[in-house]
Amino acid sequence: MIKNLKPGLPEFGKIKAGTKGEEVVSTGGAKFRLPVKLNHYIITTTERDDGGNFILDTDLMDRLKESGNAILDADKNIVGIPIRLLYNSIDMNFYTRYACYVGGKCVCSGNGEAAETRDGRQISCPCKQQEPGYEGKDKCKANGRLICLIEGAPVVGACHILRTTSINTVKSILASLAFIQTAASGNLAFLPLHLILKPKTTSIPGTGQPVTVYVSSIIYRGSIESLRKDALGMAKDKAQYLIEMDTVEASARESLEKMDESEQEQADINQEFYPDSVDAEVVDEKPAEQKTEKKPEPVKTKDPKPPKDKKEEPPKVDQKTESTPEPEPAKPEPPIEPEILITKDQKRKIVTLKKEKKITDPATWAKLLEPFGVKTATNMSFAQAEIFIEALKAPF
Repeated sequence: MIKNLKPGLPEFGKIKAGTKGEEVVSTGGAKFRLPVKLNHYIITTTERDDGGNFILDTDLMDRLKESGNAILDADKNIVGIPIRLLYNSIDMNFYTRYACYVGGKCVCSGNGEAAETRDGRQISCPCKQQEPGYEGKDKCKANGRLICLIEGAPVVGACHILRTTSINTVKSILASLAFIQTAASGNLAFLPLHLILKPKTTSIPGTGQPVTVYVSSIIYRGSIESLRKDALGMAKDKAQYLIEMDTVEASARESLEKMDESEQEQADINQEFYPDSVDAEVVDEKPAEQKTEKKPEPVKTKDPKPPKDKKEEPPKVDQKTESTPEPEPAKPEPPIEPEILITKDQKRKIVTLKKEKKITDPATWAKLLEPFGVKTATNMSFAQAEIFIEALKAPF
């Protein structure tokens, strides 16, 4: 076996809630096609047609529609796909990060605390480029990549991938997976789940104008008792075949912990999710403080020898030309902002939802908190509390 060779992710196809629209020409002269959002899913292969579009997997979509296991809208479009996840760890099934794409390349990515630029510099995260009102072409967005098996796909050993830059979808999938995992006693792998696309009314940041967006989420179609029964059955199978999920995940984590993308994949993501920055130049990879121009050295000329009867005087130095400018003090790195803790308003919402759901058993409450690594909700961060509130809102 070849040593230190990182295995690639076997991708059989893509799940999309959007497609490419008409071709336009940017102010810089670059030609690209604006993305068009859909109110349903399409499934594609990894092959392209003559126009550069991914070819629709019509056979698989027809098979799903005929199986009765897919969820269809009034127009017979797929809005719910039966899926199975590969791992029990949420981050391995749904990898998330902040990322900025410029000129067809990923120039920076981070986890909300620290980020690394394309040239290897470490900076604080998130930054102003991630703020809702930021208008620059180098905008940073939340990225998510869901790896799943589609129930009914005629293949074992490869998967389908859903990519998204919707912060609503990222929050929704994380919350639903955390809730299902808690209800299933920590299990996620190979449970019969559905990836669904539903409309949601939200407001545009800054203007407050209401708008309808389509958000992906993951659900279990059934009661919580049947979910636990399925999870117990999976656990028994695991024991029967002597498969230790922890060992499986440990060996797979190394190959999945980063979003390794080819140049073609980076260009596709840039065009689909960051259309404003398609023709922008890649951010200069060399820090500004390292760029110092070499000043030409002054030409030295020999002075004539002084007369013997006169003492040799030291040459006069022109202070204006020979003095070395003092180096400018290095600018301190901006401090990394501390993690925002849970707010009073979030605490009130959690207490209210706990009463509404009639959760009185301390063991049940501890199970709900377990995925967040805290013993009490007051120790959560702001982001964790948002996910927890969404999970509590979901029907038990």
